[in-house]
Formats: sequence, structure tokens, C-alpha cells
Amino acid sequence: MKITVITTGGTIGCSDEGGTLRPNADIAPLVRDALAVGAPGAEYSVLPLMNKLSENMTGADIVKIAAAVRGALSRSDGVVVTHGTDTLAYAAAALSYAFGLSEKPIAIASAAAAPSQTGSDAPLCLAACAAVAASDLRGVYACFAHGGEADVLRASRLLPHLPYSPRLYALGGRAAVYSDGRLRREPGYSERGDELPAADITLLACPPDVTALPSNALSALPEPPDGIRAVVFSAFHSGTLPTGVPAFAEYCARLRRRGLKLYAACSFPGVRYESAEKFAELGIEVLPRLAPAAALVKLRLRLFPSASLGGDLSP
Repeated sequence: MKITVITTGGTIGCSDEGGTLRPNADIAPLVRDALAVGAPGAEYSVLPLMNKLSENMTGADIVKIAAAVRGALSRSDGVVVTHGTDTLAYAAAALSYAFGLSEKPIAIASAAAAPSQTGSDAPLCLAACAAVAASDLRGVYACFAHGGEADVLRASRLLPHLPYSPRLYALGGRAAVYSDGRLRREPGYSERGDELPAADITLLACPPDVTALPSNALSALPEPPDGIRAVVFSAFHSGTLPTGVPAFAEYCARLRRRGLKLYAACSFPGVRYESAEKFAELGIEVLPRLAPAAALVKLRLRLFPSASLGGDLSP
């Protein structure tokens, strides 16, 4: 069994320098110890790719990570990627579409606290990712440690964590759980079948032509710059948008006159509120039940929204 660990920075790769976290830590000892626990007996190599806080990641960085993963898969039985939590959902979705339900597993590790900090979740998360990389799971997963165990989540189905909380969630729950040195599948987890080819994600390195906007009637809605072809609104938890606010309705009409496509993410067919009944009138197309990050990445890649690539759609 051979595993490649690709490091990119993030909190899991940070050192504490006078109270400031910087992504320059030597995590070789952390990787060694975690692999010994999560994948005992496995051979491994470490590929230091970049040292970045994930809030500074660009589409070009994600393309670079995908290229490194592709190379690692050619010489390994599984791959672990370390990444920061802030933009992990976007990189995770992109890797899911780049590799689909690959035969060799890819696991993404992150941490809410730096390895040098007391009680850091980094060792457990890395051990869980090592166990995934050594398993027969297919495709791309992200692991998040908490309370002595780690959730193993389909990477394209991540939902943003709540502010002030280290937890991240996923549509349809966790695919597996790692605890006490064992990886156990969740018996109730399911996803749609996926026999589609992997996607070319190099478009992420191009200037963005899709913009994602929050839906809040209290804040001004920005005018998208030239070159934008689509706008994705993040719906409220009830699946609605402020369609009854005249300023929002006029905003949608103005964007449509510019030829922009309008989408609602995190909504769902059959929402019963009257505000949702105006979606069609305003030209807003409801996307399938995708995580917002996956919806944005999929539209950036010009992929058909309802197609399942990498297990992104919940049943």
C-alpha cells in the first residue's frame, strides 16, 4: 500500500509565531505519526506543493492541486491532501469533478487548530484521511475530526460551517466515520450512481464568469462586472429569496436584460412560500439539491447542473 500526502498549507500546516498563525510548519512528524495510526504498514511520501492559507487560494491553485493529485494517483494507491477549511468546499468540489468516483480514494484533511496548539484536531483528521486513502472507498472525501472521532464526508457535498464553530456538514450526512483506529461505513448513507467521465477543471484558472451573491434585502446588491454570464443566489434556509422586495425584482430584471442567467442554490423544487412562486417570473432557475460551493464550481466548469459528478447530488 502506497499513499501520497500533498500539503498545501491551511491551519493544519500552520505554526504559531508569537500568536500569529503562519502556514509554514514542518508537518512531517505529524504525517508520520498519523499514517502509522490510520494506515499502519503503508508506505508513504510527502509532496509539499504550496504553503497558503486557504482564504488566499485561487482557481489556478486548485488546478495546480488537481494536477499534483493526478500525478500522485499514477504512483500511489491513495492520496491525502491537506487544505485550509475556509475555502475547502470549493477545492473539494473541483477535485470531485476532476476525478469523479475514482477507483483510488482521495481524502482531504484540515484542522480547526494548528498542530502545535493544545487539543488540535489535526492528528485525528490526518489519521482518518490515511484510513480513507488505504480503503476501497471510491472518489473524493473530506474528513473533519471532533469529539474523538472523524466524519468522512463526500467532498462535493460539503455545506459551510457555522461561524464560531469548527464543524462542517454535508448534504445527506456522513459516508463513514473513523474512530478507535477503525473506518466504518454508515449503513444509511446513499448517493446517486455516477458513471460520467471526469471533468476538465482548467477553466477554474480563467477569470471568473460566474458570481455568487447572498440573498439579503438589507444589503445593496452589486452590479456584476462585464464578462459575467451567470449569477448564483444562495437561498435562505426555507429555500426562498427576497422576491417580494421591489429592489430585488428590479435587480433580477436588470441582470436578465444584460443576458445573464440567474440561479438559486440551496433551494429545492416544491417550496410552498409565495416568494418562491415568483422564481419563474423573475427568470431564476432552481438548481438541483447541490451544496452552494459545488453549484458555483459546476457552473464555472459549464457542467450540466443536474448531472452527478463525484457523488454531488443527494438522493
